[in-house]
Amino acid sequence: MADSKKTTAPSLEFTRSEWTIINNALNEVCNGLSFDDDEFETRVGYPREAAQKVLAKIAKALKK
Repeated sequence: MADSKKTTAPSLEFTRSEWTIINNALNEVCNGLSFDDDEFETRVGYPREAAQKVLAKIAKALKK
């Protein structure tokens, strides 16, 4: 399911609280659940490393 090609992303706006919800949920998925990497990719559709990069990007933005 992981697609390495860049596509046009939808433009969305979220409140800071909504970004925090997304950050916290992604943090739980990446770090709280005990899936091995293969199971993670099966369930999420992307490798854990890709999800962790998104999490880091959101967390960095929330610190501003």
